[in-house]
Amino acid sequence: MLPAADVVTEEGGALLTLPSECDRSLGPDHTVTLGARHNHAWALYLLGRFAEADSEIRRVTEAYVRRFGPEYPMVLAARQLFSRTRAAFGEMDEAIEVMTDVVARRERGLGPEHPFTVAGRRLLDTYRSGR
Repeated sequence: MLPAADVVTEEGGALLTLPSECDRSLGPDHTVTLGARHNHAWALYLLGRFAEADSEIRRVTEAYVRRFGPEYPMVLAARQLFSRTRAAFGEMDEAIEVMTDVVARRERGLGPEHPFTVAGRRLLDTYRSGR
């Protein structure tokens, strides 16, 4: 992952413009476009542009669920980012609810010791501790 300062300078801010290029070239629901939009949401989050990140990751999550179903690992990664935007807005109950579901789905699908499950559990613990 790029540090927030590098997001703007990386290829002239490519992470911030790539999704619109993918939309034009590949279409809004193409897997590559969705991945670019997911990365775009992460870049916006790192830059502290939480409202934009929240809106983008909501759209990505909905499209991922339509394409792959609610248990798909990329859906869960998108939902984890959504929990971060909710936490950034101080919506801790919602962030905890989303991450509780993400961790449970990862435990079932990937196993309790998978690195993504462990990372999700760590984030959930952070939310619950109020840090």
